[in-house]
Amino acid sequence: MSSSTLSSTPVLARVLGTVVLILALTACAGTPTSASSDATGRLIPLADTLAQRGDPATAAELYARAIDQGDDGADVRVKLGNARLASGDDAGAAEAFRDALREQITLAPALLGLGTAQLRLGEPEAALKSLTPAAPEVNSVAAWSRLGAARALAGQSEAAVEAFARAATLAPNDLDVRTNLALAQALAGDAERASDGIRQIVDSPLAEPRHYRNALLVLVLAGRADTAERLAIPDMRAAERTRLIAQAQRIAALPTPAARARALKLAQAAAG
Repeated sequence: MSSSTLSSTPVLARVLGTVVLILALTACAGTPTSASSDATGRLIPLADTLAQRGDPATAAELYARAIDQGDDGADVRVKLGNARLASGDDAGAAEAFRDALREQITLAPALLGLGTAQLRLGEPEAALKSLTPAAPEVNSVAAWSRLGAARALAGQSEAAVEAFARAATLAPNDLDVRTNLALAQALAGDAERASDGIRQIVDSPLAEPRHYRNALLVLVLAGRADTAERLAIPDMRAAERTRLIAQAQRIAALPTPAARARALKLAQAAAG
């Protein structure tokens, strides 16, 4: 097979996928009222497929259409909320998750989704209210990380460490999760554990440039600026190190742990 044929195959697949979607939507639009339930039943699997293939915006439109046509259970509303989150519509996602909670007030995936949207919208105290019951029920890395971020942003530094530690227990080889834990420990004033944790991260063969940059932040926040000056970082220019350390010192000088957590953008790191 020629290289030109290989390069055209993904394009052809996308075109065919679009044609299938248009045909499906047309069929749904023209379906008689007596068969509306069948049409709705086709929308959900199609939306699921689109969400899995990386088109959450179109998936969200189909989930919303299914809800309008009567498939308004809490699970579909959660799918709508997650699709809206994935497409960047945080306010719309929060609305969908609230609708799901109106159907089932203790539904953990809806609480997790609502808390995630609230974190992204800059509402950490509201997020804390949503995520506190959700995290132990869902018990995932994402759930505990987002609860940790909400706690840190609300000034609950020790509780934030606990949540991030639970996330790290679930994903011990995930350097991003372990970096968040080290940052939380530094914010809580646990300089020794923060420094030890970040040292293990930068010594890992899996460490990437972002982990080295965060290592400087952790060390300065932990009061170890001299260690940050000497830390061996591959391929980092001296000027870049100086800039990052200065940035970390400005964050460390902020008056409260919550203010420092905001400056570190923990919400964005945890909520994705």
